[in-house]
Amino acid sequence: MSESTGTRFWVGASTTGALGSVARGIRPLDVAADGTVALGEPVDVGPNPMFLAISPASGLLGIVHELTDGLVSTWTLEGDTVAPFGRPGVTGAADPCHLAFDEAGELIFAANYSGARLSVHRSGPDAAADVVLAADFTGTGPNHERQESSHPHQAVVDSARHRLLVPDLGADRIRVLALDGLPATLAHDDAADIAMHAGAGPRHLVIAGDLAITANELDRTASVIDLAEGREVAWFSIGDDVEPRGLGCSAIRLTQGGIVLIGDRDAEALRGLRLDAEARTLELVATVPTGGRHPRDLEVTHDERFALVADQGSDSIAVVALDPDGVPTEVVGVVETPAPACLARV
Repeated sequence: MSESTGTRFWVGASTTGALGSVARGIRPLDVAADGTVALGEPVDVGPNPMFLAISPASGLLGIVHELTDGLVSTWTLEGDTVAPFGRPGVTGAADPCHLAFDEAGELIFAANYSGARLSVHRSGPDAAADVVLAADFTGTGPNHERQESSHPHQAVVDSARHRLLVPDLGADRIRVLALDGLPATLAHDDAADIAMHAGAGPRHLVIAGDLAITANELDRTASVIDLAEGREVAWFSIGDDVEPRGLGCSAIRLTQGGIVLIGDRDAEALRGLRLDAEARTLELVATVPTGGRHPRDLEVTHDERFALVADQGSDSIAVVALDPDGVPTEVVGVVETPAPACLARV
């Protein structure tokens, strides 16, 4: 589907039934320019394909299989056809929950939540995507139930500074890893990490020039970070209109109009916050209940007319209309599909 006519997504899902119904694989989802949707048939790509990423350079699909013995796999996409590119590789750590490709599409960075590890994998044809490099983290936070150890939750390539940013929910830090030594070495120095306020629980982030905005799962805040100075500038509530249930923020996206979109699992809603980059502030401007449960991931269409929210707990994906700046306005459609956990935009 071309950008002028709509946007294609691939939907990652849980095949274990731990939250939502048991899925049978990943599925293509097309959203037309008018917001109408078409859902394709499931494709079996192995167990628990919870997070997907598509390399802009190679077009390859990368998958982390969120298992006690974590796996990474790579696939080619041709229309609705998904074919193995390489053989699955182990991460050497438990519960990988996010991955990202390097700029060339030749390496994969996987965040292993329970394994306290960032693993690096080669992406090659007919080769196993086993670990070639890894960084293991330690650390705790004040939330003894959720921050008993390091929990890397995402990997984001900071191209402007040639480094990797890894939000660590368990240690209240943004891990900073230099990429200059790849593929031979992966450098990490605790002194280069960005410290967050205690109990934040940073889950995911987006980059906006010299700033980053984090979605903090544990205390329902979003932080503004100065990437040039390597420090947290301030943090802001995503909404105090609900009783916290310990789920808080999930995914985060930034529109071209400067609206930060954050999934709120306590409110079962999509939040919109306006970023003032000069003042380094965030202001809550919209809250749209999705009508589903447990909004785990979200993504926007290429034309930014719609946001899609994957409500894993209710087996549904909400289609939310956005105004010209990207402010969410209302749910205009719902797609039923088992346990959607990720929306990867082609």
